[in-house]
Amino acid sequence: MNLYQKIFALLVIPMLFITCKKSDHSLGTAIDKSQIKYSVTQDFTVDPGGNTVIIKNTTPATLSYWDYEIGTSNRTVDTVKFAFAGDHVVKLTVSTGGKLVKMDSVIVKVTANNLAYVTGELWANLTGGAGNEKSWVLDTEGQVFNGPLYFYGTNNGWLLGGDKGCYGTDCWAWEAGTSDAYSFPARRMAEGDYGVMTFGLKNTLAFTAIKPMEGGITQNGTYFLNDKTHMLTINNASILRGYKPLVNGLTGISNWTNYSILSLTETKMQLAVIRDKDVEGEGKCLLVYNFIVKP
Repeated sequence: MNLYQKIFALLVIPMLFITCKKSDHSLGTAIDKSQIKYSVTQDFTVDPGGNTVIIKNTTPATLSYWDYEIGTSNRTVDTVKFAFAGDHVVKLTVSTGGKLVKMDSVIVKVTANNLAYVTGELWANLTGGAGNEKSWVLDTEGQVFNGPLYFYGTNNGWLLGGDKGCYGTDCWAWEAGTSDAYSFPARRMAEGDYGVMTFGLKNTLAFTAIKPMEGGITQNGTYFLNDKTHMLTINNASILRGYKPLVNGLTGISNWTNYSILSLTETKMQLAVIRDKDVEGEGKCLLVYNFIVKP
C-alpha cells in the first residue's frame, strides 16, 4: 500500500464508522399496557341517548388506531356519532416503541336512535333512506355510462362542486367505453357478472357485496357516508371491482376502504379509488367505478 492509500484509509474508515453510528436510530422503549391512558366517553348533553362519543388517547409518544364499527380513526382525539341504538364496540390499538398494544374493548350503550346523522339527499340516494336498503351493480353494459370504469386525475372529485369537479392541478378524464374495456381485458376489466352490493340503513350501517368475479365470495361489512366531504368508507369489505385481471391489477390499489364520491343520484353512482402502485408502472390516477341501481 503506497503513502496516498494509507492516508486515504486513515481518513475514510473513521468517517464511515462515525456515519454508521449516527444513523443507528432507536425505536424507543415500548410502554406497558397498564401505562396507556385512554377514554371513551358518551356526551349526553349532545344526545340524550348517548349517540355522540368522544374517543381520546392521552398517552404521550404513542400512535392511535381506533376501530368503532362504522369506521376507523388514527387521531388522538376524535368524535364518533352512532345513529342507531344498541351496544357498539370501540377498540383501540396503540403503537409504542415499535410494538402494537391492543387495549381492552369498550362497550358503548346507545339507548335511542338519532337518524339526523344518516339523513340527507346523499344518504337517501345511497340507501333508500332510514329503514331501507338499496342494491347496486356495475354498469357493465353501458346503460347509463359509457362503461363500468373511467379514469380521472387525482385532483378530481365531486363533479357538482369546485371547478366542475377539479380541486387541484391534476384534473382530466378518460371515460372509457364498453368496447375499450372489453377489447383489452388485461389492461382494464374482463367481461362478466360482477355481482351486486347493498347498502343497508336498517338499525345498522350494513354493507354486503356478492362477488362472482372474485371467486364467488360474499363480503359483509359496515360503511359510513360523509356527505360534507363526499367520502364513503367501507370497513371489512370492498366495492364491486375489476382491473387488469391477467396481471392481478387490483393489487395496484392499496386503499380499498376510502372512496371519493364523484356523483350520486337515485339511480347512478360513481366511486373512485386511487391507483397508487400500478402493477405495470403507470402513474397515479383515480379509477372510477360506475354503478347503476340493480333492476
